[in-house]
Amino acid sequence: MPRDVTLLCRQPVEIRDVAEALLMHDETWGVRALDDGPVLQVCRDATHPVLTVLGVRRVDAFDEVERILPEAPTLEVPLWWVDVVTPAGPDGESGISAALEAAMDLDAVCLVHGD
Repeated sequence: MPRDVTLLCRQPVEIRDVAEALLMHDETWGVRALDDGPVLQVCRDATHPVLTVLGVRRVDAFDEVERILPEAPTLEVPLWWVDVVTPAGPDGESGISAALEAAMDLDAVCLVHGD
């Protein structure tokens, strides 16, 4: 079953910034656009995605974060909410590791759902 990951970034980011930070985990990975570009998939090869970055949204009210993610630490707003999905299995585990590492580069908090 796929797993959801949320990155809460303290600085402005765009979807491409997130993908580039994720690629730092493994220099052999690549990126492809889905749905004509608004969704980016980070893949270890042409048939094995490790993460799908669904989008970035600016959040101006922390109570909205608390409502949806009560486990999130309190952060100053504005912040940038990034939705990511990883596949089940070893590729997904690699994706989660990449998301945790990318969070450091993006000055973000990484929440892995379903742990």
